[in-house]
Amino acid sequence: MRTATEVRAYFLSNWREIVPEILVTGARVSTAPEDSAMVEIELLAPTGAVRRLLCLPAMSGEPRHVRGLLPRLRRLALTPGVAVLLVVPHMGAAGARLAREANVGYLDCCGNGYVRFNSVFVQISGNRNRFSERKQIRTLFHDKATIPLRVLLERPGDWLTTREIAERGGLSLGWVSQILQQMNTDGYLERKQGGGSRLVHPQKLVSDWLDQYAFEVNEVFPFQLQDGEPELVLQRLRTIDADLAKRYALTLQSAVHALRLRQGQRRLPFDLHVYVPDLSGDLEETLERWRKVLGLRPAGHGANCFLIKPAYPNAVFFGAQASHGLRAVSDLQLYLDFFHRPGAERGPSATTIANRLPFGVAHEARA
Repeated sequence: MRTATEVRAYFLSNWREIVPEILVTGARVSTAPEDSAMVEIELLAPTGAVRRLLCLPAMSGEPRHVRGLLPRLRRLALTPGVAVLLVVPHMGAAGARLAREANVGYLDCCGNGYVRFNSVFVQISGNRNRFSERKQIRTLFHDKATIPLRVLLERPGDWLTTREIAERGGLSLGWVSQILQQMNTDGYLERKQGGGSRLVHPQKLVSDWLDQYAFEVNEVFPFQLQDGEPELVLQRLRTIDADLAKRYALTLQSAVHALRLRQGQRRLPFDLHVYVPDLSGDLEETLERWRKVLGLRPAGHGANCFLIKPAYPNAVFFGAQASHGLRAVSDLQLYLDFFHRPGAERGPSATTIANRLPFGVAHEARA
């Protein structure tokens, strides 16, 4: 299973083998009414404050995926009468430990789990990973390999030479040739004598890309704004030194605000998400540097500013755009990020981003 959608489908089909036996006889499982990407386990005979379990499917139980989902899981857990569980193909020892330390329950599709609510406590471990042979391999949609795709998607109807693509992407001719050959084999582009390449079906390329991408593959570090107003943090970004100003990019709603894509929008009533490339180096030192620059304090519950170590460290900043003294990811990267957030969080901003792309895409995508 390579996507959260596949995990959700597997869970809905096999929940009687996944949900601990103590709960199966007194439960009803269905799509969650508040978000069709989630699953609800309704407890038919509740014995305490919790009356239902809300399950968030995710593509992996690796620590970086679990850590990135913790802020959302904690927000969901604030709903009265609800306990929240993470559902993954297989939860390894490191991911399980991280979830338990954060007081987050989980179930995996191999039968392992950690569930604690009301007077119920279940912990199951030791079931092997039946899905290891299906682990996602590196493809056209992995980090550096996506740069030629991004160049072609900037001008989807144009013939571009290998050299033009390499120079635009800052890549070697040999590397770009390999990527273009694979794209040709997979039917995404056509080639002509003289080295020109042109996309055939940009919509299919992006759709297939979405199948293998999830915002949650990024490693997310939660903070809280000391001053309380996101606009004050954005103002600090407008005034930082020139070198540091090139080493970040906003995404999601904070990018929409920076680009002023919503008419009449003056304040920012949502979380800040900031990609920071330096997190691949000295992590603690870099986090501390940005914390001081932006005026943040560490947070778990109640976090509203997230520094992101990108899963695409080479490609996520390609095509980054400057607007009103701020820096945001490209429209394509913003589209990828938005359309793997839960459906309820997309809203009109996501549609606006889709309309900015130089090729037609569906305004709703698989979650």
